[in-house]
Amino acid sequence: MLYLGLLLAGNNMDKLLKREEVKEVDKWDLESIYKSLEEYNKDYDLAKSNINKLKEMQNTFLNNSTAFKDFLLLDSNTSRLMGKLSTYSARKYDEDTGNSTYQELYGKINNLYQYYNEATSFVVPMILEKDKETIISYLDKEKELKDYRHTILDILRYKEHTLTKEEEHIISAYSKVLDSSSDTADYLMDTDMKFGNIKDENDKEIELTSSNYSTLLYSKNRRVRKDAFINYHKVYGNFKNTLTSTLAATCEALSVSCKLKNYNSSIEASLFDDYIPVSLYNNLIKVVHDNLPTLYKYFDVKKKMLGLDEFHLYDGYAQVVNDIDKKYSFDMGEKLVSDALSVLGDEYSRELDKAFKEGYIDKYPNLNKRSGAYSSGSYDTKPFVLLNYTNEYNDVSTLAHELGHSMHTYFSNHYNSYENSSYPIFLAEIASTVNELLLSYYMEENADSEDEKVAILNERLDLFKATIFRQTMFAEFEKYIHELTDKGEILTSDNICNYYYELNKLYFGPNVVVDDEVRYEALRIPHFYTPFYVYKYATGLSIASYIVKNILNNTPKFKEKYIEFLKSGGRDYPLEVLKIIDIDLTDTKVFDETMEMFKETLEKFASLTNK
Repeated sequence: MLYLGLLLAGNNMDKLLKREEVKEVDKWDLESIYKSLEEYNKDYDLAKSNINKLKEMQNTFLNNSTAFKDFLLLDSNTSRLMGKLSTYSARKYDEDTGNSTYQELYGKINNLYQYYNEATSFVVPMILEKDKETIISYLDKEKELKDYRHTILDILRYKEHTLTKEEEHIISAYSKVLDSSSDTADYLMDTDMKFGNIKDENDKEIELTSSNYSTLLYSKNRRVRKDAFINYHKVYGNFKNTLTSTLAATCEALSVSCKLKNYNSSIEASLFDDYIPVSLYNNLIKVVHDNLPTLYKYFDVKKKMLGLDEFHLYDGYAQVVNDIDKKYSFDMGEKLVSDALSVLGDEYSRELDKAFKEGYIDKYPNLNKRSGAYSSGSYDTKPFVLLNYTNEYNDVSTLAHELGHSMHTYFSNHYNSYENSSYPIFLAEIASTVNELLLSYYMEENADSEDEKVAILNERLDLFKATIFRQTMFAEFEKYIHELTDKGEILTSDNICNYYYELNKLYFGPNVVVDDEVRYEALRIPHFYTPFYVYKYATGLSIASYIVKNILNNTPKFKEKYIEFLKSGGRDYPLEVLKIIDIDLTDTKVFDETMEMFKETLEKFASLTNK
């Protein structure tokens, strides 16, 4: 990554700072985890020793309730310790990926996790081999196992889908091999593929890369957008057979696994962890299909604003609103986020203030720092936030988003035992998106000008387009390729790319020219190597929209219900937890109301831009 000429926190810089030159106030507080490598290594050795003890307990841990209790307590302590070690090593690595000391720490903890997984691969199969009533009697007898009940009962749910301990051990040992198709695709796309040169807005020849592709799509110059889009996807077309092979291998690995483990389909197996019915997945696709005419109207509005006779796919990212020459220092971003989220109440605001004052956040880019943004922590650490803040509005929105994750993690950890603290992935994008939307509505209400209001509305529309409609299109594509694989049919570049092309025609509608090259986009989406994940983005935004609507409408007691939802952690399955905030995803109400929010935003946007 390279950021030149940045204005960071009021300091003029013509190059990135080295990590040791960054002010302490702008860094996260990793010393709150370990003050020295000696402390870290002591815990590392303890964790490794514990893993060896767990391995030795294989033949005795189910002998009686006491042995079962001792094993689970040691396993919990080990897992908790490894979470702390992992948080430290990963954060240190990400703040300076060029530091060889932390490269080694990061590699060591990953290897330790692999060793832990292999050493304890016997646990689930052996629990499932044991009589169910006996296991439950252990839980009933040992009071210290109260917080393990949900986890153990959840394991028992997998009885018909678990192989023998020997077979599970083999699968665990082969996990890296089974994931290798994803690694191959990453290396090919990130390193080996070259996209040639195009001319930029100043008619200067530049290299087209994966890094600058997205930026070029936002160009005001239509020729630049077109050249970037066409040339980029043509290169994917040149590698279509190899990339089809890697994607097919991922689908095949899942399909074989789910058949061995007695699932009816790949999608059922993928949704089983969160106890999500396949009908929910299908409901999402149906509601989005029913509301595609509103998306078509969105593209019509953009086409009119751009003054185009034909609207192509590469025009979808073109800027249609006036530039807002407004910068947001980190202090300004902090105030905006704090003010926007104050509607969530005193407890939320108090804990949010700690995030700003107590070293949760690593703020600015520095040399060799990981790009992007995330929130990550463990039960015994702060829920840290990595940013690369550059004073744009998008940075403020990202700050709100990542702090949503961190506050969700804080509440989950603070109000639950370790065993019940980890909230399901299905719920993971809700709190972050609630914050993003609350900021959006706050900025709209407090905009300094009509142009600024239009820009905020445009940003919200783009969020819905990218997260609801586009991710659902991806989800529909995944459903298709995995159904083909489950039926024993061969995935070819023609059948999957042609289907993806037809999906684009459906989702973009009759008034958008769907360029032929987009068919090869099916081969470049990294999330397809993590099957049936993308639908969670769409459901997450849908749930967040419902929450925000009720908060802004001051629905009685809803704010308190939302905070209780954040505190629920992993006590129960996602659909049960959502009932705290009066959400029942077995019907389409939440998805329907999300579409209404998109329509209302589009109507306001169209009204203002028509002026």
